[in-house]
Amino acid sequence: MTNKKMDDRDGVKRKTFLRQAGSVAFFTALGLPFYSCGSTSADDSSEQTVNSSAVGITVDGNRITIDLNSITGQLLSEESDWLLIRDKRTLVVNVDGSLIRSFTSRCTHANCSVNWRFLNRQFECTCHGSRFDTAGAVTRGPATRDLPEFTVSREDDRITIETRNA
Repeated sequence: MTNKKMDDRDGVKRKTFLRQAGSVAFFTALGLPFYSCGSTSADDSSEQTVNSSAVGITVDGNRITIDLNSITGQLLSEESDWLLIRDKRTLVVNVDGSLIRSFTSRCTHANCSVNWRFLNRQFECTCHGSRFDTAGAVTRGPATRDLPEFTVSREDDRITIETRNA
């Protein structure tokens, strides 16, 4: 058998195969830096989820107090930082570097309170994809009602959230 017959035996010439495989490898390598840029700590909800027993959080009835100097409080130190206090079903967001707001983490669509993400200044309920802005207003359904907001007060380096008013 000659080399020409071996190259054509399976219908793909060796030269064509190598050219296509090289192109695939090149474009895969080209895309890797962009893939790694796609995930940031802002969209990693596990880093932003705590329970009320976390360092710096105290609970007294319907009142949640967060010490902003604590490890947990540092999660709210900058604009667009946020926190989910899972067992109290409470979302907390630093809106502009100084204004902190808080909402129920029960989505108004189907009462899900499992996992939330915060991307592009919007909370996203991971149950069905509803989105809410930093004022709690619906920006994308299926939810049709805004998130109920809790009263937040700030004194020095402590914030207090009153959860009974929502």
